[in-house]
Amino acid sequence: MNKKLPIIFVVLGLAIVLPTFFMSSEPTPLKIPPELQGVFVDSPATVLPAFTLTDHNGEKFDNSRFKGKWSLVFFGFTNCPDVCPTSMTVLDKVSQRDEIPADTQYVFISVDPKRDTPDKLKDFVGFFNEKFIGVSGEKAEIDKFKDPLGVIYDFEGDTSTEDYNVTHFAAIYIIDPQGRERAYVLPPHSVDQVAKAYQLVYEYYK
Repeated sequence: MNKKLPIIFVVLGLAIVLPTFFMSSEPTPLKIPPELQGVFVDSPATVLPAFTLTDHNGEKFDNSRFKGKWSLVFFGFTNCPDVCPTSMTVLDKVSQRDEIPADTQYVFISVDPKRDTPDKLKDFVGFFNEKFIGVSGEKAEIDKFKDPLGVIYDFEGDTSTEDYNVTHFAAIYIIDPQGRERAYVLPPHSVDQVAKAYQLVYEYYK
């Protein structure tokens, strides 16, 4: 008998078993109950690419800031007249729920870096909750972060002035402790909707 045959069979067996093992490491997708509208689960989870932004304290904000904790992330701009303040208020009320993990972080990503300086971001997020994190940076770095999430934004008006508007996708994103998007919640947001969606995702994937 050829002595190499057992080795070949072992290699072939590993080639079959290992991919199955790694594929099965991702759990069956969470099913969202029909009554919980506007919640969508990513399967597999969306991995965020490397990016480098700046938080409202002037500190670096990159992928490492998501490691080891769950995060709720919202994209917008501080001059937003309605959608952003509404969603930030919802997030503040979610953060006050007893059932929400205390180590959850809340991140506001500005897509308007020209006007949204760290100081302005600090005032904005602090108005809603002093523990919230405001983030912005170079447009190219913002786009690295937002593109895999499907976030779309556009500027309306003369951006050479201070008088322009920004239209943007207004979902709330649930990021896991490995820095991956697990789910997102579409507007209009309510406290119950976001809190229940977050709890379901957190408990299922933690």
